[in-house]
Amino acid sequence: MIYKYKLDITDHQSIKVGDRKARPLSVAEQRGELVMWVMLDEDYANGDCMMDVQIIGTGNLHPTPIGDFVGTVPMSNGLVWHIFAY
Repeated sequence: MIYKYKLDITDHQSIKVGDRKARPLSVAEQRGELVMWVMLDEDYANGDCMMDVQIIGTGNLHPTPIGDFVGTVPMSNGLVWHIFAY
């Protein structure tokens, strides 16, 4: 299954994905909001596993360690976000 998650524009957040093997697919702006699509196994969708997400603006320092790169999203307001997940 592919699920869509709305992301808060904040440095770090955790989203409940249920499946420990969940895999982020892409990120984009949709109706003015930052969203991420994640592929997960339907059998585990209701589990307790979390996915950590980091959002870094262009020109900002990044934390260490950093997650796997998911994508870059230029927003309609002119800001550009780089999304990492682990």
